[in-house]
Amino acid sequence: MSELLDRFELDEAVERQYRLGEAAERAGRLREAAVHFRVAADQRLGDGAVRLARVLFVLGEEAEAVRWCEAAVADGFPEAEELIRENSQARQRFLEHAARIMVGAPTFDWVPSGVPSRRVSAEVIATRTRALRALDQRYGGIACHTAVLEHLAEVEPMIVVDGSTWTAVAEVCELAGWTAFDSGLPGTALPHFAHALTLARQAENESLIASVLTRAGRMFLHHNAPDDALKAFQLGFVAAHNAWADRCALDDPPQAIAALTTKIGTYGEGRARTLALTALARNHLALGDVAAATEFAENAVASARNLRSSRAEDQLRRLFGEARAAGAFVLAEQVSAGFARS
Repeated sequence: MSELLDRFELDEAVERQYRLGEAAERAGRLREAAVHFRVAADQRLGDGAVRLARVLFVLGEEAEAVRWCEAAVADGFPEAEELIRENSQARQRFLEHAARIMVGAPTFDWVPSGVPSRRVSAEVIATRTRALRALDQRYGGIACHTAVLEHLAEVEPMIVVDGSTWTAVAEVCELAGWTAFDSGLPGTALPHFAHALTLARQAENESLIASVLTRAGRMFLHHNAPDDALKAFQLGFVAAHNAWADRCALDDPPQAIAALTTKIGTYGEGRARTLALTALARNHLALGDVAAATEFAENAVASARNLRSSRAEDQLRRLFGEARAAGAFVLAEQVSAGFARS
């Protein structure tokens, strides 16, 4: 009788640990959840090993997570095998997404779950982000990760109603991923980095793309994935080179033309190609090669025909003004006619 009572009390205590693990996981206290689930898994309570493995994967404790998955499979929970596959594929999916970003493929495959509770300008978003980044640098990611997530939840819906906030919100996503990593939550960092890449591409912000990929690469290195880190760094290097090419446009036309000529082959139809074609036209015009400038302008206008982008329109307007100032009236007329058709 005493043994039965002891067993009942033990089972009750283990069940209580499982419930505490569930509550901690819902609240985002994953290390605490792992402690509770480990007790349940040790006592082979239900799917305790599966729940523990899922939390450990998010925490980046892959070796231990795999061991518990194997134990779960042995106990009759085959879904643990899928958990291993999903985790092993997470970095690969991120790198594939990053590669699509670099070739300008459509990637806007998610939208915020809510609508803006109030309008927030890009400047206000950026000011708050700078303050949170300063906290991260001084006190570490754990100290400010929750505040970063609250900031992100407030401003992320703005991307649907105001394209001028894309870069500002992308920087919040980047910071959310970085502070998640610094908080020991690499599994939750990747979606934030992926969203940051998507928004940075929408804004055609090559410098920010390079920054996000560099941070992701550093996270991969920290968690013993050097091959994936190298791929992230290589993609980041391409983005950094593109950013340099954008900055040197018109400051050093020959170098800009060389860089843009290499870069344009990576783009499909869309804003990135239109911007590159316009930049090529402007740089050729700066060198006095009106014929080449006119050819690139014609292609840029054609590429922009079905495009709705204030940034692309601004660049074409600059080309129009430069063409008139240079006396290239045929070129100016061509750009003007393109605006009339649109």
